[in-house]
Amino acid sequence: MLPPLATPADAVAYDYPLPDARATGLLARASARVRRAAGRGALTAETTVVMLPVSRGAVKLPGPPILSISRVRAPAEGESMADIPWEWPGEETLYLPRCLTDRAEVTYRHGFEVLPDGLVELVCQIAYRLSQQPSQGEGMLRTAAVDDASFTYASEQIAAAGDLMPGELGALKAVLGKPGVWMVRARSR
Repeated sequence: MLPPLATPADAVAYDYPLPDARATGLLARASARVRRAAGRGALTAETTVVMLPVSRGAVKLPGPPILSISRVRAPAEGESMADIPWEWPGEETLYLPRCLTDRAEVTYRHGFEVLPDGLVELVCQIAYRLSQQPSQGEGMLRTAAVDDASFTYASEQIAAAGDLMPGELGALKAVLGKPGVWMVRARSR
């Protein structure tokens, strides 16, 4: 399990009070939802080694923003791998000008070294929303009534019980921006 994208101290700083005993768990659940919605794995910076398809001398790198590329190899004779020349203009595409293979192994660093404030705040906001939801037993009820008291839960909250609400998705897209803007710096070899 990946660590939460925000801490209980972050939640306090952004004025989203969480119950002390449940804060870490709520932040972990919120972080899992954000990672799933972002479709970018850890979001925090990590080094990855992946075998990717080569199409017309280019490789599309998953998990932006791409921070650096340290090694590119392609299958050689037998099962061995050999370093190959590459060019990287600092985006999500890596170019292999003399690659004659249909796959390449790329070692690269991607994700955020420091999470954007908007992303940390969004995780805190989602954790707070999760803390305010009804308990498991009544979590999927649309309307409940006992004597003179009745409770009606918003259909959006019910639909988003395991996901992000539309406004949260919009905030996530605003924080992550367009993929072409995530480049931090370019290096070539």
